[in-house]
Amino acid sequence: MEDKPILITVKECSKLLNMGEKIIRKFTKMKGFPAIILPHKILIDKNQLPTWISKNYGTFKN
Repeated sequence: MEDKPILITVKECSKLLNMGEKIIRKFTKMKGFPAIILPHKILIDKNQLPTWISKNYGTFKN
């Protein structure tokens, strides 16, 4: 297994996608977003992000 984490935080995801943390938190509420939501932490599956983005491109309405 690689040394790089599979699950990343909202802050790390924000940097990776070049988007604000507030938008990433809204994404986590969308059906099918690859995240594990714990009481005090949200972890996002970095490997599933590209698939989710391509399937949901253009569907987010603020």
